[in-house]
Amino acid sequence: MKAKEALLNIRDIIESYGDERVRRSFSLEFHRRLLVLQLIQEYCREGGIVVDLGASPFIISCALKLMGYEVVACDYDPQQYSSIAEAFNVKVFKCDLERDSLDMPSESTDCAILSEVIEHLNPYYVSRLLAEVNRILKYGGTFILTTPNIASLFRRIKLLLGKQPQYRYHVHEYTKSEVEKLSSNMV
Repeated sequence: MKAKEALLNIRDIIESYGDERVRRSFSLEFHRRLLVLQLIQEYCREGGIVVDLGASPFIISCALKLMGYEVVACDYDPQQYSSIAEAFNVKVFKCDLERDSLDMPSESTDCAILSEVIEHLNPYYVSRLLAEVNRILKYGGTFILTTPNIASLFRRIKLLLGKQPQYRYHVHEYTKSEVEKLSSNMV
């Protein structure tokens, strides 16, 4: 199944089991999630093992399952939306990304995703998390990271207007060069 079809096919479950925040997020973040799924489809072998870190509400995880990937989802508080993951038989485990090691063998996964997650973590722990991601990835594995860019035009305009450019639930937002530097430490 292609990425867009998979994402559209989970809409009914989101409508049934998700709350208003998740239903709104499904629509507002549809294109970002679609891009992540398309990247996985392009760079990760079909049927490969994909780890979705900070996965709740499991929208990407469920779409990946429909696309034929073996999915392992981890989240700090998976219980709130576990019914969405269960509807697609997605394996979920509880994990504090700032403090816990990933409970997976070294070089056991083909792809790892951190989509809109690192901005919620204390920057002190991000390097440790990325080292863990590097540990579980197979040689030549794919790592996909998305995060808001604090230096984007939108954020700069907010700052010029005297408004806080960082989203209130984010601990730290990164510039493109900061993400590149963090990622370069993984190789």
